[in-house]
This record gives sequence, C-alpha cells and structure tokens, in this order.
Amino acid sequence: MMDGVTAPFDHTSPRLRWPLVDGLVGACVLALLAWGWRMRADPMLGPHAWTGYLFGLGGSLMMLALLGFSVRKRMASGRFTVGWWYHAHVLLGLFGAVAVVIHARFAWGSINSSFALAATLLVVASGLVARYALGPARRGGGRWGRLFAETWHYLHVPLYMVLVIAVILHVYMAHAY
Repeated sequence: MMDGVTAPFDHTSPRLRWPLVDGLVGACVLALLAWGWRMRADPMLGPHAWTGYLFGLGGSLMMLALLGFSVRKRMASGRFTVGWWYHAHVLLGLFGAVAVVIHARFAWGSINSSFALAATLLVVASGLVARYALGPARRGGGRWGRLFAETWHYLHVPLYMVLVIAVILHVYMAHAY
C-alpha cells in the first residue's frame, strides 16, 4: 500500500481487484465468442463433428460442475473454500455457456437443441444478475433487498434444474435419432 492506493492484485483490496479480474474474464469471453462467430461455418466446429461435439460436451460438463458450489456451501468444511467454489462457479458458468453457444453455432436448431440453448442462456443471465445486482441488493438491506435475493434464488435454482434436464434430453435425442 502506497499513499493510500492499493495495487490491483493486492489480496487486501477486493474492490480494486475484482473489477479488473471481471474485465479480463469478460474480455476472454468476448474474444472466444468473436472467434466462435468467425468460425461458425467451419465444418470442424459443427455439432456433429468431433471438435464441435467436444465443445458441447465440455460446456455441459462445466455446467454440471457448477453443482460443486452448492454442495460446498452446505458442508462444514471441504477441500476448497466456499469463496473459491463461488469463483469457480462463475467461471465455469461463463465458459461453459460460451462452449455451448459455439457448439450450437450461434443458431437455434431443432426444438430440443433450442430448448437446451435457451435454458443455458437463461441460467447465465440469472447468474449475471446475481453477480452484479444481488450483492448490492443484500447490502442495501431492507425488505426489498431480501425479497429480491429470495426471488432470485427461487428462480435460479429451478432454471438450473431445467437446464440439466434439457441437456440430458438433448444428448439423448441427438444420439437416439
């Protein structure tokens, strides 16, 4: 700490560090989306080609790994802290969704794949609301902050369950027909 200014990666200054990290993660997400958009017509990235299939599989597995945060929150202790799992949850949710969107080629396909893509995008949108609006609402206190937090929780978790079911159906339908 120098003259009251904290270095961007100083662990004692989350207010300075996290906007920088969020910006870097956001830049990586946007760069991957731009690359995927540019490459969307490439047959190698098609959902039925190995590379495209692996994007879908990897994205789905990342989205499944999000459960680690919910499990760790309910345990008294574990290998990693709840904070570590929260950050992993955010990163896995973002990059998993990016992989799914690249797998889908930025397009709505069959009803079942469109449903899985829509569920993914809704869960990510809900997660972004939590990342940037839930904390200030809780800190603001009062009845409206608690109501917002409660309402968000009762929407995000069922949306995630719908996502899991949609992905299972999508994988089954893609391989069965």
